[in-house]
Amino acid sequence: MLLVLSASTNFSASVEALLFTWASASLVLGGSANIITRYSSDEDKPTAIVISPSEYFEGNDGPWSTFNLRVGTPEQDIRVIVSTASPESFVVLSEYGCSTSVLETVPDNCAVSRGNLYNPNESSSWNELGLFGINENGVGLEANLGYSVRAEFGTEDLGLGLTGPSLENQTVAGIAAAEPFYLGLFGLNNQPVNFTSLGNFSSPSFLTTLKDNGLIPSLSWSYTAGAQYRLKQVYGQLILSGYDTSRFVENSASFTMADDVTRDLVVVLQSVSYSGSTSMTLLSEPIDIFIDSTDPNLWLPEDVCDAFERAFGLTLDSTTGLYLVNETYHSTLLNSDAEVTFRLSDVRSGGDAVKIVLPYSAFDLTAEYPLVENTSYYFPLKRAANSTQYILGRTFLQEAYLTADYERGVFNVSACSWVPGAEENVVTIPSKDSCPSINGCSSGSGNKSLSGGAIAGIVIGAVVAAILIVAVIVYCIRRERKKKSYTTQAPAPDMAVITGPVHNHHSSRRTGKYYSPDTVGTSTDAGGSEDNRNGNGESINGESGQQELDGQDTQVEQTTTSGEDESQVHQPHGEADGEPTPIYYELGGKEVAKTNPDVASTLRGLPLPLKREEGDDRLDSPFVSTLGSVGWQDKGEDVSSDLVSPTTPVRHGF
Repeated sequence: MLLVLSASTNFSASVEALLFTWASASLVLGGSANIITRYSSDEDKPTAIVISPSEYFEGNDGPWSTFNLRVGTPEQDIRVIVSTASPESFVVLSEYGCSTSVLETVPDNCAVSRGNLYNPNESSSWNELGLFGINENGVGLEANLGYSVRAEFGTEDLGLGLTGPSLENQTVAGIAAAEPFYLGLFGLNNQPVNFTSLGNFSSPSFLTTLKDNGLIPSLSWSYTAGAQYRLKQVYGQLILSGYDTSRFVENSASFTMADDVTRDLVVVLQSVSYSGSTSMTLLSEPIDIFIDSTDPNLWLPEDVCDAFERAFGLTLDSTTGLYLVNETYHSTLLNSDAEVTFRLSDVRSGGDAVKIVLPYSAFDLTAEYPLVENTSYYFPLKRAANSTQYILGRTFLQEAYLTADYERGVFNVSACSWVPGAEENVVTIPSKDSCPSINGCSSGSGNKSLSGGAIAGIVIGAVVAAILIVAVIVYCIRRERKKKSYTTQAPAPDMAVITGPVHNHHSSRRTGKYYSPDTVGTSTDAGGSEDNRNGNGESINGESGQQELDGQDTQVEQTTTSGEDESQVHQPHGEADGEPTPIYYELGGKEVAKTNPDVASTLRGLPLPLKREEGDDRLDSPFVSTLGSVGWQDKGEDVSSDLVSPTTPVRHGF
């Protein structure tokens, strides 16, 4: 809306009034205005980035939905699994990844089955740092699980997704061994990678670099692994600095991150229950457990694993260390409609909790070479040696939607939503600097969309604000028009004062007393004839007239219209010799010539003139005019005739 206001002395006041009204309207809107700002996606501000999946389900322990990486210069396309725990990315090296040095028998489709291979020798942007382990002294990626893998580390140009963001000098580790990672990994953790043997060299994570470069608003992400068994195959979803409300069911549970940055996404697993042909409790005592998509398995206490064995009729294969399921029993389990419910909370008892239900189909995975000699179904369950190994792995994230916000130190876990044809609704998670409050800003799976009440509040508030603004504009315009239409006129002169006589009658020079208003008689005829009265108010000439006190010690000059020579200048105060006191007349229409200062100084009883500037020969008049100064000027003087309107508004600050 374009506003055009006429220029005036009060234009700034009108603008300030308009701003004040708008500020007031903003206060009326309150939280609704914050919601609008929170969910806005201005072009000049970074927003959430959705990384498209590769649309492949693959892996020798899956099938798993993978994502594309563009590695090196020129770009080499690699498909990988998402790791919520790793700060760096892993790719399979072409030199050894499909060689007999790591595989006893190299499959014909080895390179494709491993998500394609990366050749650093064909990249001009590869900068080798050295050969290091993925963990050391029990610290690092999957160190708690006993995994030990050496990798060739370096910095490289790295792009995420087929069309996603690309960054230079990102930490990339090349692996060859087929275990524990058959496919490469993309690391989501925000912690830097430290190389102590290289002078404590530190390399920032991909997520942190995106934030530092202004490509995303916050250090946060959302991920779900996807489920091939749901609908018509549901791919995984990865969003940086945001989440998709169409992919999960809202809940009130919120979780705080643990202090250990290598095991930060820790929840309290309050209970695990089974329902199928029978119902039973699989976990009765709450445990702290780490959510990590790097590994596919559920790592649980031994007694819980025993309960799973009884519920599903599982048998642990001593050779492979897997719970293998034969073809016959596999069909039986699929038809059993068995489910396992995990109850998660941030506290060990009570509190807000979320239930994640996994059907048996979520546990129905396939193991392939080199994990097993022959392809077989397996149940992704592992017996944990201690509490540091308790993990809800990638299998769990088929049915769970995970959102992590590192800036606020919180995360959310929600049950996935399986609505066919649901429209994607991506919401950006703002930075902590722009929205520090956890409850006031959306940073997880709660409060992710505007409710009907919030929308109604926004609409009503906007209408009220518009009405207030229009009212102020109309008021300002009407006031300006009224001021413009007002014309100031000078007051009409009082002819009786101008043409009538002015008498200065002093009874005695010695007493120095002057007439006061209550001793002066009044009389003037219509013709303006002079008629003087004595001190008692009696007419001297016998005619009615008006005597007016008009000052003291005044020299006046009469016009000659009376027919007499009245140009004589009399002494203001006569001597007490019996002679009548002279009368001084001043008639209208005759300009009185200025008196020479030298003559005036000889007049007794006149007040001395005030000090004048050199060259100014005017006498100060002891008289105060009873007329306003509007429109009147003394000869030779500049007198302001500017009007001061009593309605001129006074602008007050607010």
